[in-house]
Amino acid sequence: MRFLQQVHSKNFINLSLNQGVNVLVALVATPHLYQTLGEDQFGIVNLSLSIIMLFAILVNYGFHLNGPKRLALLHNDLVKKQNLINEILTTRLGMAGLLFLLILVLVKVFGLFHEQNTILLFSTIILLNEAVFPMFVLQGLDRISWVAYANFATKVIYLLAILIFIDNPQSAKWVNFFFGGCALLVNGIMLWLLYKSEQIRYRLPSLSILYTRLEENFHFFLSTIAGHISIHGGVVILSNFITDIQLGQYALAQRVAFLLRLVPTFIIQSILQHATRLYESDKKAYHKYLNNGFKWSLIITLVLGVVFSSSAPYVIRVIGGEYVELSSNLLRVMSFIPFASALNVKNMIIILAAEKKQVLAKATWLAAVFMITAAILGSYFYGAMGLAVALLLTEIVNFAAHYLMIKFSK
Repeated sequence: MRFLQQVHSKNFINLSLNQGVNVLVALVATPHLYQTLGEDQFGIVNLSLSIIMLFAILVNYGFHLNGPKRLALLHNDLVKKQNLINEILTTRLGMAGLLFLLILVLVKVFGLFHEQNTILLFSTIILLNEAVFPMFVLQGLDRISWVAYANFATKVIYLLAILIFIDNPQSAKWVNFFFGGCALLVNGIMLWLLYKSEQIRYRLPSLSILYTRLEENFHFFLSTIAGHISIHGGVVILSNFITDIQLGQYALAQRVAFLLRLVPTFIIQSILQHATRLYESDKKAYHKYLNNGFKWSLIITLVLGVVFSSSAPYVIRVIGGEYVELSSNLLRVMSFIPFASALNVKNMIIILAAEKKQVLAKATWLAAVFMITAAILGSYFYGAMGLAVALLLTEIVNFAAHYLMIKFSK
């Protein structure tokens, strides 16, 4: 239990409380949206969100992976810290603008995403929110508690907007817009407060510096694309093989499973900064700290998996406002995705602490190729349940790929 009593466990506690707020909001918002929009529109809203999240990860350009580590090592150097933050934010804002234009061209010129083009365009505000979200700064400066405060404010505003303005299927286009817009408002204020408290001034970096940042983060960028294809790409594949109603039933289970899926990510975010400092100063302490973190990640996610899988019918009844058999069966399987994902916690810390960029890129793309293949076959033959099993197997393959790549890179 000593590991849980360390100072750095506060990061995990704050992120867990943050996730608790998300769950409570989901308990109110999801039944309202599911019943107000109907299964088909609810499924399209979720599909549009998944598509936008695939684009949104391009905005991050992998800086969420190595940005916190670099800031943790520059904690007392104001000039270098200021330059790094400005360079990352400027790069992300530029990427958000370019991706918005790309989506606009794909929708208006080439006619792609025709069934959900209006909802998709309204969802693009999420790209701007991703650009200004200062999570990498808060991680690097050990200010994770700010995330909990900001998330609470965001979700309260979002919930009020949903309950007040979403009252019929025609209002579906506003769901993701409110989701991104509320977050953008709160994160913009938080970023301003962060600049003020850290005495940081914004200065536009030179194009040569931005190019250097893009070049040095290219492998992290590639791995991030692959990672999000593995997580969010499945529902896009599934949408080609099932009806909108079944897609909505899948989305109901996915909402719960993907909230749980964030737990391993929280663990990595909680221990990465301290693990990085130990990696630079004390290898023995680093390995001990890493093993303890890995052990607790498995325990926590396994308990969550058993609890949610065994209570799936009740959870779906609460989340959806009614019992949906397919959603319940899907959740029984998808509840163990976080545990399978936690198998890779130790590998990810090893890679990020040592900045093994090429190893990360190769491993994540191997997993992504497997996911695409398994998702197509699973969705074609078994529908939503086939995708659920494919996602679970992908996490196991992802762990094996990272483990073997690390071993062979030594």
